[in-house]
Amino acid sequence: MSWRFTAVLVSLLVALSAPASTAALAPAARISLKAALGRLKVQPEYSSGYSRSKFGSDWIDADGDGEDTRAEVLIEESEVLVTKSQGVVRTGKWISLYDNLTWTVATDVDIDHVVALKEAWESGAYRWSALRRLAFANDLGVSWSLRAVTDNVNSSKGDRDPASWLPPHRASTCTYLVGWVGVKLRWGLSVDATEKSAISSAWSATGCADQQNPPRVKVIVAP
Repeated sequence: MSWRFTAVLVSLLVALSAPASTAALAPAARISLKAALGRLKVQPEYSSGYSRSKFGSDWIDADGDGEDTRAEVLIEESEVLVTKSQGVVRTGKWISLYDNLTWTVATDVDIDHVVALKEAWESGAYRWSALRRLAFANDLGVSWSLRAVTDNVNSSKGDRDPASWLPPHRASTCTYLVGWVGVKLRWGLSVDATEKSAISSAWSATGCADQQNPPRVKVIVAP
């Protein structure tokens, strides 16, 4: 199933207006990381009240095709046709962005929320409805919100932001940072001052801006 088609389904799931801070951006605009960071509101994190259940208890099957969000991501990101049974993906070929390892058994792979649910809560999702939080947790509308990655690396990342965690595979840092900022823009989430500074520092230290064609943040506002 394509990202575009699933995005329509997510739109039906949560018919909500885009946050005012990002609504003025043109659809699918590509902007520099510096410009993207400049569009994010900087404020301290809201540090109380989080629980995983506030984003739904598990992956959902938004379109009722028998494949939940985990399965959809595994299918989309596999380099080969997957095998599955009873809607559960069993095998495929996944290259984990964070450590550049390749896996062929689905149980070795987790689906990472690039911006963790707790981080989202502390960055503004505490103000959202339960339905909008469910949509965030199952966001198939863009390819950089959820990623199939090595399970123990995902566990190591936990709910940390770029101030305290970056991919162990250094070559993936630029892509990771672009995705992180892209998710925050997509959902109108804020950054704290330490997080913003860490993103800028990692971007420079990794040489992202020195590339011939530096990665750019693709802005697609969530429904």
